[in-house]
Amino acid sequence: MAMVNTEEWFDQHTNELVEDIYMLVRIPSVSVKTEDPEMPYGPECRRVLDACLKLGESMGFTPFNHENYCGTLLWKGEMEEEIGFFGHADVVPAGEGWTYKPYEPTVENGLIMGRGVADNKGSVLAALYALRYLKENGYKPRHSMRIFFGCSEETNMEDLEYYVAHYKQPVFSVVADYRFPGAYGEKGLLELDAECREESRVLVSFASGVMSNAVPAHAEAVLYVPENWKETKQALKALGAETEEGEEAGTYRVSVEGIPAHAAFPEGSESAEVKLAGILLKAGVLDEGGKRLMTACSELFEDYYGKGLGIEYSDAESGKLTHVGGMASYEKGVFRQNINIRYSVTADYETLIKQLKERLGQYRFEVTRIHHSGPSYIDPELPVIQKMTEIANRVLKTDLKPVVIGGGTYARKLDRAIAYGMGMPVRRMPFGKTRGGAHQADEYVEIEDLKKAFLIYVEAIQAMDELVSETMI
Repeated sequence: MAMVNTEEWFDQHTNELVEDIYMLVRIPSVSVKTEDPEMPYGPECRRVLDACLKLGESMGFTPFNHENYCGTLLWKGEMEEEIGFFGHADVVPAGEGWTYKPYEPTVENGLIMGRGVADNKGSVLAALYALRYLKENGYKPRHSMRIFFGCSEETNMEDLEYYVAHYKQPVFSVVADYRFPGAYGEKGLLELDAECREESRVLVSFASGVMSNAVPAHAEAVLYVPENWKETKQALKALGAETEEGEEAGTYRVSVEGIPAHAAFPEGSESAEVKLAGILLKAGVLDEGGKRLMTACSELFEDYYGKGLGIEYSDAESGKLTHVGGMASYEKGVFRQNINIRYSVTADYETLIKQLKERLGQYRFEVTRIHHSGPSYIDPELPVIQKMTEIANRVLKTDLKPVVIGGGTYARKLDRAIAYGMGMPVRRMPFGKTRGGAHQADEYVEIEDLKKAFLIYVEAIQAMDELVSETMI
């Protein structure tokens, strides 16, 4: 049976793919941990999981619900050994600043806008449609093919941890996340919480950030300034802050906007936490307790490369360590700070923790929680990796090499995996740097990029089916 031309097939099914993306994006599947075994990540994640499995079943794949933590679709091949395709159906919170409705997707000028259209619902559907194309056109896989839909990738990847603890891993896996031509390694991921007890009569409260893995886009503080507010307001405004009266007499709310970005790629962003802390210090409004706290915020997160935390590190394979203060809050005399670190693949974890605790201790912070995921790495010289790189470069007309990244994808939880698209090496950025990306307002995906990813996946699936058994088993 001759296969239909891939580009023609995609063009014939583009509207169907867009509608399927719409269907998933309309479900606000922010992962929320619960004690209900029927919906361990909340009702919306359960709903999106059911939708993914129903969609795949309609295409002829066999659905499996893995105790509501995650789900998979199976295409049985000649062999029991599986090639896996991993994506997630949960999303980060919508946040503020949207021009479009985050959960009511819109198509405009060849772009689909909505939370999760790129990260990761559109991406995993591009892979699913590639498998569907091959199945409908009579391809007979040697390996069994399994596509995975997770529900807590954006939080702690507990869904995949559950899966690999209870089910056999594929012999080789593709994670439909990151950019082409792929990432064969990931930096270690270290997330921690720290607390400092400090009384301040002036600084009533402070809050910034909504996620650990994002540079905070908004920060606000409540100040108690019963006298000379007019002069203080002028100083704050001159420094770039917005102010309004608070709920209690003599209190005022002060806020700033930053430039958000993913914690793994903080370049070009501006932390709203650091910005507000600096403004409050420069305005001269704080008492000694408030000054100590805002000085800690400013100095611990003055850069993105570990200097403020005393953990600067870099290696040839994976580059510089990065760090951000993802979330912070202060109330009732307790300042709580979340820190997100992506450390180089050759860095020593125990040394890193020791240095961190010493540095935080200088500011009277005590570590209260640590979540650690070690670095991952697969040999980039493997024939299957080389072939996948060649395919992506040919389709995209680029000449790039796979890399080690600071992002945390499912690949770090799998034994033999590469993060492989569907992000593009070059994006148009029609909304500028502050909107349109993953975890940003007005997240979008280009329909033309979905097509390119589909073409790459169709060819890469066949290459993996041919090469994996010779190189991985």
